[in-house]
Amino acid sequence: MKSRTALRLFGLSLALAPLTGLAQPALETAQHRHCLRELERVSEATGRAFEQRDLDAFMASFADDAIQVNTRGQLFQGKPAITAFYRAVMAGNYTFKRTLLSQQVNGCSSAIVADRIEFALPEAGIVLHGIDVANWVRSRGRWQLAADTTTQIAQP
Repeated sequence: MKSRTALRLFGLSLALAPLTGLAQPALETAQHRHCLRELERVSEATGRAFEQRDLDAFMASFADDAIQVNTRGQLFQGKPAITAFYRAVMAGNYTFKRTLLSQQVNGCSSAIVADRIEFALPEAGIVLHGIDVANWVRSRGRWQLAADTTTQIAQP
């Protein structure tokens, strides 16, 4: 009798799990994976747009009130200022390579992506190695860059 009652209680707890929050960890895990995949797609597309010098596609990833800090410590606030900075950068004949170091998604509302980057202007003999940290926010169902900063590092 006890085992039959225990079995019924177990079945009832499974049936009520969605209402009691017991199923929440599995749901969060599925949602987290979805958000992470979505962020990866947007982040990769943003990197490709920069590599291909597609200013419009690149800037589509930035929030209107985004902040950009470059390796010289210059602060660009707002999409128009950031666009002007990258328009000048993209006028050069550069190569760009990035390697993902880390990414963390927080509740499908914000994320941090850290990349090791190499930016080179061969005709000027410039090769810049850095760490780029991008702070993403998810607003109205879409990931956007809220803040991005690049710190120069010694050649690896």
